Amino acid sequence: MKRIEETPKEKSRAFAVIQDDEGFDWSEFLPDEDVVSFAFIAKTEQIEEETTYIRRKIMAQHMKQKIYEAWKEAKRARRYDPDRECYLDPKGNICVEPSSVDVETLIKSISETEEQKKIDAAKESRERKARIKVGG
Repeated sequence: MKRIEETPKEKSRAFAVIQDDEGFDWSEFLPDEDVVSFAFIAKTEQIEEETTYIRRKIMAQHMKQKIYEAWKEAKRARRYDPDRECYLDPKGNICVEPSSVDVETLIKSISETEEQKKIDAAKESRERKARIKVGG
């Protein structure tokens, strides 16, 4: 989202038409003088969250499909390990029965992985800046 900066002499505003099919009343949450700006921001954040969830759901469904394919191949090849009571892939890794995999759990796992990557990237950036300060 682009931030609009204000100068003392000039004020810029972004306007958006928001159609709310569910009849949500924004007036309870927003001050009267700037309802449009706040509503625009709220709607943008909601769209970003929905887009992120949809992207993660697609990734999770793709992961579940790969799990299914690995399990199906292991079952077809009869690589069942009676000691562990499961099927194994060609490398000896356990193949999970696809019906035991929940898409929502995969979505949560993807979300946690993405959060950790952001944390690691921020930490690496801080360390890089610290090295530059010490070295430079």
